[in-house]
Amino acid sequence: MIETNDLKRLPNSVDNSDWLKTFAIFLVVVGHTGYFFIDDAAWWSVFGRMAAPVFFFLMGYARSRTIPLHWIWLGVILTLLDSWNTDWERVAPNILFSMALIRLSRPSILGLLQRYGWVAFLVLVLGLLAVMPVAGDMVDYGAEGWFWALFGLCQRMYVDGRSSNGQDASGQKPESTGQGLTQNWRGMRLLACLITAVIYIWQEQIEFGFSEYQLSVVAVGVAILSYRLAVFVRGPSSIQPPQPIAHSLRWLGRHTLEIYVIQLAGSELIINLIPGLAA
Repeated sequence: MIETNDLKRLPNSVDNSDWLKTFAIFLVVVGHTGYFFIDDAAWWSVFGRMAAPVFFFLMGYARSRTIPLHWIWLGVILTLLDSWNTDWERVAPNILFSMALIRLSRPSILGLLQRYGWVAFLVLVLGLLAVMPVAGDMVDYGAEGWFWALFGLCQRMYVDGRSSNGQDASGQKPESTGQGLTQNWRGMRLLACLITAVIYIWQEQIEFGFSEYQLSVVAVGVAILSYRLAVFVRGPSSIQPPQPIAHSLRWLGRHTLEIYVIQLAGSELIINLIPGLAA
């Protein structure tokens, strides 16, 4: 085990987010493989459900305000491919649009939380619950993705708020907590974690109709994932694998978007051009 201070001096150390992203992109491939190519894919979907929460959480956790242009045109392409394989019926816009909207709105949501505290938090939660019946048709993963992003935002502010040296674990200056809200982030982040996990399990069960045993696995998996996210801090991991594995983890962590796009677009094209392979 390597101390965190020592890790800061290692140029090729694995970041905690590399572990999360590698875990998530592996489950993305599992979920998509089952969806496109396996006739009885319920169990593939069970494990695939654990992928999207990680990316939405990290979208809320991250500070970047830039929306890369390629997110938009890749989202258009993936949405069109999805519609193409459903006889050009209307489909929910690809998840990349959801992530772009979250990144665009994050500064405003943060400002509301900093200014109005628990009142803003509860209004946001009630607002997301109110739009849940229609949000799924408007953006991929509907309000569920926004709940995970809200959890990620509260977690980031909690981590920044407890920083004692003016920097977080990744060496960045913390965002301002404003109006003495530092103590509130702890409660907000825990409540956001609980609400998000319950809503996500509930909505995924409605969509997939898992058996009792499968639902139990989903619930346990989401509970474990939620705990890991509730203790997540961006920065060098305390677990550093051998360099060949570390190199792979860093590469996967930094190329999850490309892997997601290639795997999803390739699957869409394969089942359209070779229908016999489709589930």
